[in-house]
Amino acid sequence: MKKSLLAVAAIGAFASAAQAQSSVTVYGILDVGYIGSNAREGTVASAAGQNNQVQKIQKSAFGQSAEQTSRLGFKGTEDLGGGASAFFTVELGLTPQNSNLSGGTAEDRIQKTTNASGSTIDNRQSFVGLKKNGIGQFAFGRQYTPVFNTGAATSPGQYNNIIGDVVYLGSSSVYGSGSTVNGNNNGLGFTNRASNSLTAQSDNFAGFVVGGMYSMNNQNQTEIATPGTTSAAAGGGNTNYGGWGLNGSFTWQKLYVGVAYQSFKTQYNTGVVGGATITNVGSAASTTGQTIPASALFSAAQISDKQTLAGATYDFGILKAYAQWVGRKVQNDYVTSATVGAGEQLNRNAQQIGVRSYITPTVEAWASVGTGKVKATYNAATSNFFGYQLGSNYYLSKRTNLYAIYGQQQTSSTSANAGAGMGANQYAVGVRHTF
Repeated sequence: MKKSLLAVAAIGAFASAAQAQSSVTVYGILDVGYIGSNAREGTVASAAGQNNQVQKIQKSAFGQSAEQTSRLGFKGTEDLGGGASAFFTVELGLTPQNSNLSGGTAEDRIQKTTNASGSTIDNRQSFVGLKKNGIGQFAFGRQYTPVFNTGAATSPGQYNNIIGDVVYLGSSSVYGSGSTVNGNNNGLGFTNRASNSLTAQSDNFAGFVVGGMYSMNNQNQTEIATPGTTSAAAGGGNTNYGGWGLNGSFTWQKLYVGVAYQSFKTQYNTGVVGGATITNVGSAASTTGQTIPASALFSAAQISDKQTLAGATYDFGILKAYAQWVGRKVQNDYVTSATVGAGEQLNRNAQQIGVRSYITPTVEAWASVGTGKVKATYNAATSNFFGYQLGSNYYLSKRTNLYAIYGQQQTSSTSANAGAGMGANQYAVGVRHTF
């Protein structure tokens, strides 16, 4: 009798496992069209006697990702029973305008971190996690940051890549020092994605949702050379990257309010070099993960990067109103030269308001306007900027739309060599298809 009961129990367990639900979804975005821009750079160092000239740059191309960065993704869930589930996401950036369908080496220009891995695949996101209904979820991998997620919920332009949005600085470049990239880099406004991260988010409790992030990729060695040494014998010290963040939101009827804070530290207490051909195993340059010849991979540095964002939306029915504020303080904690010492800071803050509305069931429009300031203590440079953006969508179906976007940004300066006279406009018309 006991053997029979055990057999029935075993059969029931296998049956429950067989009934567990799992699914995998393939999704993506392809965004292509015409992109044009006109820009001027206020102060450009060149040949003797020609400093402080105004350089003009005009760009025109059949490009990509003006409204939304093109991508290909895979996501799935598995029902573990009892309200628990496992989930994953793998999302790759696409570059339909280029000969390479995916890939890039763009880096966070502040933290000097990159997602380049030596391959041609642009890893936008890749993570796996567990969820429990009524409690929340957690996940490990490369993921969006708390500030990025809070900003996405309160962005009138929905994170498009045309200039004019002073809070989110998209991937498109209109100036001579850059080119149109594929969107895998982190912006100057805030850090979009963080590698080596653990994230957690609660369920919705009476309109409240809270979350957090912790990133860690550390390596400490015995010091055998003076910090900053770039000889072949250099070694030891720290090659550490880490960060943490918190975010919270509250939804009440048609009102949404969200706040987020995140702090990162990038620490390289010795210059990392190679005596022969080596593999850069750090996370500090576009050559990360690649085999390169002997050279200094990056100089000693220790950078702290603190970012804050607050935003709100209110749906009036006929239109939805948006408001955002972002602040970023970057501090150098390591003496890198005789003129740039520890404690030097770069501060940026910006605020903007906007509206978004359906004019007809198939025509949507939005507008935003904002101002901000950048201040660098190491050269006493201060610049103020102003930007605005106008855009519209015409939906041919639920998954396909035509769009037109125009943006403009101007910079004024209260000190020399701080971007005086810099400004640009950018415009795009195209088609976006989601699948």
